[in-house]
Amino acid sequence: CWYQRSSCGRVSGELAMRLLKQIGIFFLLPFVVLIDAHIGQLVGSFFPHFHLVSHFLFLFLLFETIEVSEYLYLAYCCIVGLLYDIYFFHLIGIATLLFILIGASLHKFNSVILLNRWTRMLTIVVMSFLFDMGSYLLALAMGLTVESMPVFIVYSLVPSMILNFLWMLIFQYIFEKCYL
Repeated sequence: CWYQRSSCGRVSGELAMRLLKQIGIFFLLPFVVLIDAHIGQLVGSFFPHFHLVSHFLFLFLLFETIEVSEYLYLAYCCIVGLLYDIYFFHLIGIATLLFILIGASLHKFNSVILLNRWTRMLTIVVMSFLFDMGSYLLALAMGLTVESMPVFIVYSLVPSMILNFLWMLIFQYIFEKCYL
């Protein structure tokens, strides 16, 4: 009798944790976007010649592919992209498009990406590259920036990729404990 109660309690506890990961993360993502911006500014204050962009949000999105359906995941990406656009670009479209495209491919290949730590680390670096380079190219096409490509690569893209790789090294173990 006590075994059934503890087993049932464990199952309902696992169900509650799964619901928290599916729904709770949805409400947590806007705060992660805001905190992510300030973390990037804080780290960037130590390196004044570089423009560091923290994509800590990508860690959440990478591991969230395990918990939610494809449509809910794309809704997450769309909403986070809209928030990102409003907060950073003051123009809707750039981040929304990139988050949806990156999110769709991430969800499609999550069984391969989540195989081991090295593929997850490489994925974070690739996501950082695709988002930063895509947003730069779209901003350049729309006339929102006049920065040259070499300056962007040296002072923004590469340092941001290194920073996001370091975030993955530091926080991967915590996300693995929560999600895997």
